[in-house]
Amino acid sequence: MEATMMQMASMENPVTGRRAPHAEISDLETVEVIGVKVAVLDYARAVQVILDWAEKGDRAYGVAAANTHVAALARHDMAYGAALGRFDLICPDGMPLRWSVNHSMPESQRLRDRVYGPTLMLKTLEGSGGLDHIRHFLLGGEERTLEKLGERMEEEFAGPPLAGCYSPPFGEWPEDEFERICGKITESGANVVWVGLGCPKQELWIGNNLHRLPPAVYLGVGAAFAFHAGEVRQAPAIVQRAGMEWCYRLVMEPRRLWRRYLVHNSLFIRYWVHDTLAEDWDLDTKPSPALNRVEELVTPPRCNVLGVGISVLDLDRAGKLVARGSDDPEFAGYVTVTGVHGVMESRRDPELQKIHNQSFLSTPDGMPMVWIGNWTGHEAMDRVYGPDLMLDVVSRTVGTKRGHYFFGGAEGVAEILVGRLKVWFPGTEVVGTQCPPFRDLTMEEEETLVAELREKRPHFLWVGLGTPKQERFMHGFLKRHPDLTKGWDHGLILLGVGAAFDFHAGRVQQAPYWMQRKGLEWFFRLCVEPLRLWKRYSINNSGFIVSISLQLLNLKKYPLRK
Repeated sequence: MEATMMQMASMENPVTGRRAPHAEISDLETVEVIGVKVAVLDYARAVQVILDWAEKGDRAYGVAAANTHVAALARHDMAYGAALGRFDLICPDGMPLRWSVNHSMPESQRLRDRVYGPTLMLKTLEGSGGLDHIRHFLLGGEERTLEKLGERMEEEFAGPPLAGCYSPPFGEWPEDEFERICGKITESGANVVWVGLGCPKQELWIGNNLHRLPPAVYLGVGAAFAFHAGEVRQAPAIVQRAGMEWCYRLVMEPRRLWRRYLVHNSLFIRYWVHDTLAEDWDLDTKPSPALNRVEELVTPPRCNVLGVGISVLDLDRAGKLVARGSDDPEFAGYVTVTGVHGVMESRRDPELQKIHNQSFLSTPDGMPMVWIGNWTGHEAMDRVYGPDLMLDVVSRTVGTKRGHYFFGGAEGVAEILVGRLKVWFPGTEVVGTQCPPFRDLTMEEEETLVAELREKRPHFLWVGLGTPKQERFMHGFLKRHPDLTKGWDHGLILLGVGAAFDFHAGRVQQAPYWMQRKGLEWFFRLCVEPLRLWKRYSINNSGFIVSISLQLLNLKKYPLRK
């Protein structure tokens, strides 16, 4: 490396002097660049935010450094975009991101420089020098890389900032790897964790696990480890300032990086031009204001899967629709989270099929729903998993005074779930919980529930009774009480999320993320609970394959019935 780490870190004024008040997320101004909310800040402000969050230590915070690759991938890949959307801070790492932010800002507020991940790492290390309560952890890279980087950190920064490091295995991780990593971070006492797993793995890992990681600030910094360990040479400063670092790295590693830069840079330009033209030329890209609010909300088309209409959406769209639906005065609707099990139960029960088709939304809970949707031309369709939908909606409504009521689970589960949600998402408004009996409610019990809902007026009623019981309950409950929300200044959305109660309460282990994305979650759950689930999966899965094959080959019709 041509410059020492200290020289690079001193390119901007470090954070010095008295510690500022804790940085609040709401205080950070953001600009949306092709759908990614990029923070408007410089290095000093970014370091202040990171150190304040680390000192606060109340939960896990996610910080990403976004360049054209990250932004384009978030727009192109729904799963990656959903993970990135859970981050608390997204810095303008690439020069095109800085230019895009400045395009939307008054001249006096424009950024003078980007917030480059490797340099941000150096400035944060320098800013935490002498602060004994700030401890750093390195996650990612090879062992020799971490050893070199640790030596440099101890040589060039005041005090011993490195609390620990860990080089995870390459490729697919074993099932217990997440717990092993969390254990090492907790044991080290680190509150700033630098994650160098490379894009997109590091953003997926942080974003999808943010709610269950140990309290700390998690920063995805990609190749920073290799840069600062002296194993990979960075582009000259003049090349970086011109926004041509990608070209330099492409020349250095063409086989590994050609697709990333040529494909995703082109996608970024395409998305940015489209969005900018729509904004600058005032193109009519939004629904007509003449539409009724509720009609606007139910616009997602439905994909016919054996006669069940599965809503064509992804997690982000589903979360937005649910949150907006709860704001509509006196509106009441229910959401079914539907996979192979729900579809096959509906094949055997026409009334259940109608219940799904009359819902506010029926989200594609299982990957087979997504594959069928994509196969039939619905490319915007991605998995909306019940446990993920719960976390997404709760996170969206923190600090908005929207109330949540939890109805379901075994004795004490709802209380454990609420306790965890309040830790993961401080400021969550919970207005009530109830553990219902393992039978239908009596008339008196149902009237008691209705009275409590009318008194507390939640925006969301989370129902964890399992499929198909929860779908029948939600539909029948609203049908029997059509005036439930009469006089409310907002709406009520019922969401049947099944095992989400047990998953987030820590009673039942979820399948690893890679198994979920490969459509193998059923196999994981079958191995965990073979006696209870063998019949469901052996009969339902085989019957589904035969039936859906007939439908896709146009050999049999399955009409949508309401």
